[in-house]
Amino acid sequence: MDLRRQQRFTVHSHSVLSGQNRVEWVGTIVNLSKGGCRVETDSQVYSGMHVSLRLDVPNEVSPILIERAAVRWNRGREVGVGFITVAPPHQERLDQLLNRLKQDLQG
Repeated sequence: MDLRRQQRFTVHSHSVLSGQNRVEWVGTIVNLSKGGCRVETDSQVYSGMHVSLRLDVPNEVSPILIERAAVRWNRGREVGVGFITVAPPHQERLDQLLNRLKQDLQG
């Protein structure tokens, strides 16, 4: 039984997580919801870290920016990231992307 509050969508999007001191880790977002995502990365990212996140959106020039997020868990190459702060214009773009993914899923 899946107890998640928000629907997750399978994606394959390039991302960059940024930590303190401008350290950056490259990854691939493999699923996405309004409240977070799962990222595959070869970098050392640890549970409890606070990061910002850039999500590249196919066919769009600029990425969606998540100003503040927290690494909730890590297992091997995968990390779960929860979104904390998303500026309104980026939240709107994230919502639009999720709506497109939902429509694609429904056919």
